[in-house]
Amino acid sequence: MNKTALFLEQLSKSAPLIGGLFHGLSQEELTHLVGASEMAVFDSGAEVFREGASGDTMYVVVTGKFAIYRTDPYGNEIRLAVVGEGEIFGEIALLEHVRRTASIRALMPSVTLCFSRNALERLPNLTMKLYQNMALMLARRLRLTTDELLFQETQARLAAQGAAQAPER
Repeated sequence: MNKTALFLEQLSKSAPLIGGLFHGLSQEELTHLVGASEMAVFDSGAEVFREGASGDTMYVVVTGKFAIYRTDPYGNEIRLAVVGEGEIFGEIALLEHVRRTASIRALMPSVTLCFSRNALERLPNLTMKLYQNMALMLARRLRLTTDELLFQETQARLAAQGAAQAPER
């Protein structure tokens, strides 16, 4: 099965793919877009890229799951997120022309579509639609991250207040 057929079959079964990056694209537009991509298959545990590496490719998860993590100054891996079907990673390096801001590892056998900057530049009208959908996805991530930070800060303050009010022994 070729990558376009595989992707379109998965798309028909996957609400995250339909409602995410490819929202509002016609079948013809999807076919052109997928034609400009590369398909990559990753075994469980395979590293896609490391924090600090150069890169110009965004990945769309067709099947599987990936861990996004960073390494702290002591060498410990800190998991930031897990992404699955319909979600993207690698978009920061694609959009900002910066080195990879995190490392990515497959958590199970997984398939992605890979969109390089050069491939997207050859499809300006489709790329504009992708970037609009990407902006919505990134805004959602930012909102969820803000909510999580607020929750963590509230928990830390409550814990500090509780410790300050505890009787001494």
